[in-house]
Amino acid sequence: MNYDTEILFDVAVLGEQVEQFFKSDIGNYLMDHAAKQESEGLDELRVVDCKNAEAVWNAQNKVWLAEKFRVWLSEALQAGLKARMILDDRED
Repeated sequence: MNYDTEILFDVAVLGEQVEQFFKSDIGNYLMDHAAKQESEGLDELRVVDCKNAEAVWNAQNKVWLAEKFRVWLSEALQAGLKARMILDDRED
């Protein structure tokens, strides 16, 4: 197995692990928690005093972190699916 194939294999395995994570109880819990955090942050942004920079920053950070958590997992899943497709094509 060459270096390129090893990397693709590792990425494909990571994607499968993320897929299993999404199906797990802990995955569901954390994804729900991230959605709640984002919703809370957006609610806080709607009512926060715009002159209170720390409160604005805290609300924005809550939204950012929840979004990034889901994006990072989605990116890993997509990369894994793409790597799996490339490896499958090489086998043909």
